[in-house]
Amino acid sequence: MKLMIKQGSILAVIMMLTSIMVQAQNLPESGNIGLRANFTGQASIEVPYMLNDTFSLAPYLSLNSTKDQSTNFSLGIRPRYYTSQDRALATYFTGTLGFSNTSFSNSNINSVTNFDLGIGYGAEYFFSDQFSVSSDANLGTRFGDSDTNISTIARVSASIYF
Repeated sequence: MKLMIKQGSILAVIMMLTSIMVQAQNLPESGNIGLRANFTGQASIEVPYMLNDTFSLAPYLSLNSTKDQSTNFSLGIRPRYYTSQDRALATYFTGTLGFSNTSFSNSNINSVTNFDLGIGYGAEYFFSDQFSVSSDANLGTRFGDSDTNISTIARVSASIYF
C-alpha cells in the first residue's frame, strides 16, 4: 500500500512538471520583439516582431565585405504567417521582400542593385516563450541589374524573444 502511494505521488509530480513545461512552449505574445540569426549561408540578422498571435514581421540587414573585391549590403523584410499553433511546434508560411547592392572595387562595374522576392514554408520549435529554432524551404527570385535568376533556399535559424 505504501509503495502504491509513493509511486502515485511520483507519477503526479512528473505529470505536473510535464504540464508546466508544455504550457511554457508557445508562440511569443503579440508585441514581442526578438533577434534571429541564420545558421546557413546567409549572413543576415533579423529582428522579428509579433504583430498578433499568427503573424510576425522580421526586418533584416546583411553586410558582407571582402577586402579589395566587393561589398554587399542587403535590406528587406521577412513576414511569417503561423498556420498551426501547437504548443511546441508551429508551422508557417514565409516570404522575402528586399533589395541588395553590391559594389566592386576591382572591376569596371561600379555597383549592381537587385531586388529579392520569395515564398516558403517551414516550422519553428519553441523551447520556451523566449527561444526557438526554425527551418524553412524557400523559392526565390532575384532581378535587377544582374541577370534574373530563380533559386531554392533552405534556412535554419535560431530566435531569442524579449
